[in-house]
Amino acid sequence: MRGDFVRRLCVMVAAMLGTWLVVACSSPSPTAADFCRTLAQQKAQYLSSYGNMSGNNGLEDLVKVISAVGQWVPIFEALQQNSPPAIEPQVANIVSSLKQEQAEAGSEASDPLGALFSGLMTSLESSGSWQQVSNYAVANCGSDGSS
Repeated sequence: MRGDFVRRLCVMVAAMLGTWLVVACSSPSPTAADFCRTLAQQKAQYLSSYGNMSGNNGLEDLVKVISAVGQWVPIFEALQQNSPPAIEPQVANIVSSLKQEQAEAGSEASDPLGALFSGLMTSLESSGSWQQVSNYAVANCGSDGSS
């Protein structure tokens, strides 16, 4: 009888300790304010690096645009880390599609038609997510994404 009581007490203490550890170690989900702050920071960094095209040197501008596309994955990864649960799956889909497009860019030289078709399919598959994230940003951060 006493052994059952001690065993039950140990199980109860372990369960309470486990619950406390989960609560103490978990962080709250990101909020819309976190998303908007990250969006504004990422937008400012992006524009400071890639926002102004010279207009005088077409090749230089083209290189700048291509380099800018390479920065989209880290931008959206940062957004994903600070996305509330309501929008995180859509941001994750965008990150995935951007990574897929980067991976497929290497095959363009050997199979340009295949790469074009694959890129088109990837874009179509993620277009809904782009629209939902855009709508979320406008609704929560303002039309310029900075508030």
